[in-house]
Parts: sequence; structure tokens; C-alpha cells
Amino acid sequence: MRLFPQAQPRPTHSHAELTLYAALSKAALSWTAFHSLRLRSKEGWEGEGDFVIADPSAGLLVLEVKGGNIELRDGRWSQNGKPMSQAPRDQALGFVKHLIEELKRAGCETPPFGVACVFPDCDFSAAPSNGDLRGLVLGRRELPHLESVLPEVFRLAVPAMRVPQSRKWLEQLKSLWGDSWVPSVNLGDRVDESVERSVALDTKQYQLLELAGGTARALVEGPAGSGKTLVATELCRRRAAAGQTTLYLCFTDALARAVQAQFEGTPRLRATSVRQLAVDLLKGSGANIPPPDKKFWDEVSLNATCEALPIESARPDLVVVDEGQDFDPGDWMLAEQLAGPRGLWVFRDRRQAFWTDRALPESLDATLGGRFTLGQSYRCPSGLAVFAESYVDPTASRALPAAEVLKRVVCDEDEVGEKVRHEVESLLKQGARPNQIVVVSLSGQSRSKLFGLSMLGSTPVVHADSPEAGHRVVVETFLRFKGLERPFVIITELGGKHVTHYDTRMHIALTRATVQAIVIADRQSAQADARLS
Repeated sequence: MRLFPQAQPRPTHSHAELTLYAALSKAALSWTAFHSLRLRSKEGWEGEGDFVIADPSAGLLVLEVKGGNIELRDGRWSQNGKPMSQAPRDQALGFVKHLIEELKRAGCETPPFGVACVFPDCDFSAAPSNGDLRGLVLGRRELPHLESVLPEVFRLAVPAMRVPQSRKWLEQLKSLWGDSWVPSVNLGDRVDESVERSVALDTKQYQLLELAGGTARALVEGPAGSGKTLVATELCRRRAAAGQTTLYLCFTDALARAVQAQFEGTPRLRATSVRQLAVDLLKGSGANIPPPDKKFWDEVSLNATCEALPIESARPDLVVVDEGQDFDPGDWMLAEQLAGPRGLWVFRDRRQAFWTDRALPESLDATLGGRFTLGQSYRCPSGLAVFAESYVDPTASRALPAAEVLKRVVCDEDEVGEKVRHEVESLLKQGARPNQIVVVSLSGQSRSKLFGLSMLGSTPVVHADSPEAGHRVVVETFLRFKGLERPFVIITELGGKHVTHYDTRMHIALTRATVQAIVIADRQSAQADARLS
């Protein structure tokens, strides 16, 4: 007998049910039995089947268990000398009819069914002769021999009718009984919750924009996920709606592309990376553009400032700089010259500064009269946000959060690529969409083995600045994905102590996740970072 629960009966005050459970657990029968199957109908009826037994070849049998001394005198049933409100089988008969209705509602072809009684505390040689009970009552003497007597009870109680070939009804029985339930939230709901958390501007952020009013020049600081980009883009929209030509500048092309997509179709608004703007200005001025290399990119903003600034009337009314901690002196010079004495707003998080020698010029800082702070992080789940903080704040907790927000995978170095592929495919199988997943390498482009891939197993992958990024899994470096976010961030190629500014890299990568971060580390890298051990 396959008996559920398998380890011990469900909690019950009935000693008789415990006795029958013990007897059924020893019966060598190829059936399935469920102790205490409870139901509640849409109409509000509630009831319980003491034991529901399923034989795939014959149907189902409900056993009603009555403990104590059961007697029938003058046509009336009593239990331990007290009158019973109904005949022994009545409760089970009502239950089984509702059970069959539940199976039908679940789309199951229903099996034949019947009801019998067990009086585990009663000894008798002759069973009750009532017309509805003949052959359908078992007592204490029969319990040691259930494997021989129960089949006959089953035959008498359950009509010999066709049994459905499909076993869907058996699966539904187990579902109704409720084998196991562990609280969890599916991927789709977790993503929806993260969207609600990260998109909503809280009261303080709205107040910032309201208080800002017509403030021409301001500095806004806040940690990763505090909504700096949301406020920056909302500021751009409001000023454009008021008739101002507005330019949004950031450091990475991928972030600029994402913001420009939000601005599409809105007049007087443009989003671009600062160095792409410099290239565009140089091209527009007719300057010769050499094959880009590191030297070219390091100097392009300064060159555009010196050689290709647009005329005064063609410059924007407001320049909004996002991720300002990444701008170098040439980038700041270009932004400042474009803004002139007009509007300039700067958004930054100094804790995400990868280049420690880059800073807001003091002369420019002095002109930014408005000072605002966004203190609360919205992007990451709270446990992940606290853990990410430990990479920039020595006093923050280093405790690993729950696996649903931070999963750690440690493997041999030559297994990293395969583990990444497995995690991507696992997320997709669980219902995540490709555009909700990013693989972030901490090693940078030159050392990464993943950055140049176009496929991860059978899954196509692209970079964040690709036109296809909106519907593909993205593979990126931590720097190129700055300012962006996705529900599921797989962080890998850690490089351990061999990479510079490791803590900053990890902080940036962890704070990109709105639902879950998955860290895939080779053993050496995991040992080098005590927070992952």
C-alpha cells in the first residue's frame, strides 16, 4: 500500500484513525491511500474523508472510521453510549459526492466509487446486517488481515463499471490531498514585483523634481538603484515639455541607447553617450576621423570641445549628465561648454567610480547650486542590496542572502562556461524571457572568454548596445552594463585578486539585478573573496 503521508499520519485526535493508519501501512496491496483528505466546495460546504483509497483498475473507496464502542439498538446508532446524529456511512457518502464533483471540475473522467466503514475498537464475529452496510464494515479482528479482506470490501462497495484509462483522476486526488507545499514565487511574479519596486518614484523623488522647479544647475547623488536615471529622464521630459531643448549624456553607449528608446518621438530630447556625441560633432564639422583606438577615445571629447562645438544657438538649454562619476576631464569640458551658463544637472554615485582619478571639476562643482540626495535603493531585493553594500562599506553585513536573490555556484575554472550556459537555460525553462537575463563578466573585454560569443549553447546572445538587445540574452562586461538593469544577472569570470578594483566591479555587477544575482566563480576566485565562502 502506498500510503500518504508516508512517514506518519496527519495530526488527528482520533485514536481509531491512527490504528487504521498503522494497519494500512503494513498491508501488501498495490493501491494508494490518503489519510484525511479535506475538501471545501465553492458553495461553502466543508468535509473530510478519513481515508480515500484508489485502485487504478477498480476506482476509489472512502473509508469512514468510527472509534470507540459502536452499537445499533432499536434502529438507532450510538457511539460510546451516546446517540449518533447520522448513520455510519452518511458522512462519507456526502464527502465522496463532493469529491467526484471536484474531479469533474478539474477535467477528470471520474472513476467508480463507494463507501465502507471501519470500527477499529470493535470486536465482532458477525457484522451489521443493515442493507446499506452488508459486507462493508471492518472491525478490530480484520485489521491484521487487510490485504485479504479489503479487496472483497472494495468489490462490494464500488460498482463494477468502466475505469478511465487516463490516470488524471489519481493525480488530481494527490493534488487535492496536498502532498507538499513550499512557499515560493514564480519567476514571472518576481519580475512583476521588481518592476513595481524599481519604476515607482517615491514621494521624496517627486518632491525633488517639484522643489527643483526651474533650478538651472544641480548635483544629485544616490546609491545604485536609488532612481537617479529615472529622475534624470523624468527631468528631461518635464523640461522638454516646457519647451527646452534637452540633452541627456552618460558614459556608456548601452545606457544611452536604452534612454534614447524611451525618448523616441518626443521633440527637443536627445540621449547619447558623451564620447559618441564627441564623434558626431567631429564628423559634423568635417574633421578626419582616424581608426578608433584607446588614444582616440581618451582624447575625443577634448578634441570635440576644441574643434567642433556647435554655434551658441544650436546648443541645448539643459544638459543632464548621468553616471557622472565616470566622466574624465575632457568629458566634463565638453559637457560644460555645451551647457555654458544655461542648465546643467549632474547625477552620480561616487561609490561606483571605477576610475579613481576621475572627479567632478571643482570649478564646475561650485556652479551647481542645487544639492539633492536620493538615499533609498529600489532596484535590488533588500537582501541582495545589503550584500552588495558590503563591497563598498566595510561595516555592511557580509551574510549571504537567500538563494532566491543570490545564488552561488563554485566550479573548476574550465567548467565556468558550461555552468553559465546551464544557468541561462535553467532560467529560460522556468519561464524567464531572454531579455530578462544578462551575463556580466568582471574580467573586461580583453580577458573575457564569454564577451565574444554569439551563442551560449543553443541560446543566441548579443551585447547591450545591440539593436537586438531588447529581445535577447545579453553578454556584457561590468563597465559596459553600468547604469542598466535586468531581473536576472549572472556574474562570472571574477578574476579574483588578479583584477583591479575587484570590490567596485562586484558592487556594480550585483546592483544590476532586480530579482536575482547568480555568481558563478571558479574555486580560486571564490576563495579569494571571503564574502562568497
